[in-house]
Amino acid sequence: MLMVKAGAPVDALLEQLTRVLESGDIIIDGGNSHFRDTQRRAEMLTAKGLHYLGVGVSGGEAG
Repeated sequence: MLMVKAGAPVDALLEQLTRVLESGDIIIDGGNSHFRDTQRRAEMLTAKGLHYLGVGVSGGEAG
């Protein structure tokens, strides 16, 4: 589960994670990202065989 500041930090972490995750793995993003960013990430990760759930928590990583 990810809980990082929305925006570029999420993309940077996902880039690192995709190097070590295997097809079928699930990433849960609990940060407070814009829905278009969540859609873009889901499409990119689906193409790599990964599952991405954007389940933003009110207040993001700060709670």
